[in-house]
Amino acid sequence: MLLALAALSLAAPPDVDSPPKGTQKFRKDAAVIVSVEDYTFLPDVGGASLDGDALESWLSQTRGLERITRLRDPDKSAMRRGISEAARSVRGGGSLWVYFAGHGYADDQGRRVLLSKEAAPDDPSGIVLEELVGSGTSGRAKHILVILDADFGGVGRGGEPLGVPEGKLSAIATGTDAKVTVWSAASAGEVPGPYPATGHGLFTWLTLGALRGWADGATGGKPNGEVSLEEAQSFVWAKSRLLGGRNSSPSRDARPEVMKWVVARGALEPGPDADAWSVLVQDEKSRRVREAGGRLLAGATSEWLEIVVVTAVASPSGIEKLNGFIARYELAVVQVDGLDVAVNVPEVVDARTRLDGFARDTRKSKGKKRTKKGQKKKTVTTPTPPVASATPLCDDLVKLEPAAMGGTLSPDQLTCLEVKFTKVARQTERDKISRVLLANADGKGSVSDWMRLASRHLDEVDRSDPDMCFRYALTLSRDGNIDDAPEVLRWADYALENKSRWEGPTFVGRVYNLYRLRAETATRVWIDAEEELLSDRTEDNMVEAEEARGLAKNSAREWLDYALVATQPSERAYRLCETAAGSAHFCTATKPVGDAP
Repeated sequence: MLLALAALSLAAPPDVDSPPKGTQKFRKDAAVIVSVEDYTFLPDVGGASLDGDALESWLSQTRGLERITRLRDPDKSAMRRGISEAARSVRGGGSLWVYFAGHGYADDQGRRVLLSKEAAPDDPSGIVLEELVGSGTSGRAKHILVILDADFGGVGRGGEPLGVPEGKLSAIATGTDAKVTVWSAASAGEVPGPYPATGHGLFTWLTLGALRGWADGATGGKPNGEVSLEEAQSFVWAKSRLLGGRNSSPSRDARPEVMKWVVARGALEPGPDADAWSVLVQDEKSRRVREAGGRLLAGATSEWLEIVVVTAVASPSGIEKLNGFIARYELAVVQVDGLDVAVNVPEVVDARTRLDGFARDTRKSKGKKRTKKGQKKKTVTTPTPPVASATPLCDDLVKLEPAAMGGTLSPDQLTCLEVKFTKVARQTERDKISRVLLANADGKGSVSDWMRLASRHLDEVDRSDPDMCFRYALTLSRDGNIDDAPEVLRWADYALENKSRWEGPTFVGRVYNLYRLRAETATRVWIDAEEELLSDRTEDNMVEAEEARGLAKNSAREWLDYALVATQPSERAYRLCETAAGSAHFCTATKPVGDAP
């Protein structure tokens, strides 16, 4: 399978569950940590409990808080009670930390509601964010920091639809009170994703890293042993975009007086360096590609199982379904971070095989009808005794051609032709014999025989026939075996070398599809090289991946250039070019047109 990316991480992400030991005590502060992982009527939120436990450990052991209320899977009344108690326990001048990991939703007024354990699709009970903030402001806290790792777009952390009403989110409401800020994993309707390599939500893992010291100096200044809220939010936003993709946009407060808050000091540790982040980003992107590819393949398999049932016997509707399946999945791609990644759907080969079988059965049926007509005609003529052949079975190749085209050469004739092929010295004669054998394999509808004979013909007889080179390369590519890619590219190149034998529309169509075949095959080679690099990051693999990327980039650009000159569809060529090049600059000769057929 094309998307068989490395199953293991290249490098384990840094641990955030064992907090550094702090020496300071913030005895005026208080916190309430709420995690709802095990919902009764909604999908669970994987990692929510671990998220809450990790933040509780950091607040207790690093920051030195003594009053922490920890709520695991609470109902609505327990949530309200715990928040009120925490707000009351803050001493004058202290800070109140409020953390929630779980599901949320936007009510009909656009307000954010934090869903409690008993929430259901038809009864999304919970606490309105404004109510929570109001509980905090009524106490003695100098600063109130609300941290939300919650979804508000109707889809859970793992991508599951919640079925709750979907209102339009209003802006995060903190009012004009400069002592309150809400830091949310989602600015609007984005879905805060998990970070499976850590067991945490991505937003919480990054937030914990920021508080441990990774964000010190994140806004461009020199590390000074303190992490401001501005540094923490800037760090988490930037790394979320890297690790989580374009749709990951945690909120950021813009008020200068709030951004100056110091959220961590002392016992800070350096975060991953640039190289380590690069590895983590690539590893997480590969995981998302695997997941997206897996979903596409699961859908294709489910669809194929239904098609198998209705195409057991040839019928016009069945043939239409098979062709439709091939059209949908032969050049299937998934989109990750705005880029297309090709996916090989194995069932496409099965669909083509079934279509070939229908065509073969049709030819046999027609052959039987011709035989019956011939037999009927013989019954009205006077039989004549058979005449012994004056020549061997396969001397007259011209007379063998009709039978070969029908796929009806006898085993004795085939043996005779094979022996003759090995004995004759003249290439012109070998060429004729080989083409009769190829015609017979084609007439029988045997793809495997045709491929075997075509390989021998191209290697041993003649490789100047662009049609045969093209057909061989195209058929070889349909198996989806990456090991065949070099041969696909080789024979596509030979076909292009002799493209002058084509004329008019045939020239345009076949040259266009040859460039397309080369570009898509080179892209598969590049993806395979990247997968190998992910599983074994050696210098040799790095070189191979870079060389494969160059081939993919240049092949896609050649396809794009020809498509534009020949006024053929060029959108897919442009996407492949941009993906391999890493930017649009290399591929911006002209705006692409249409979709490739």
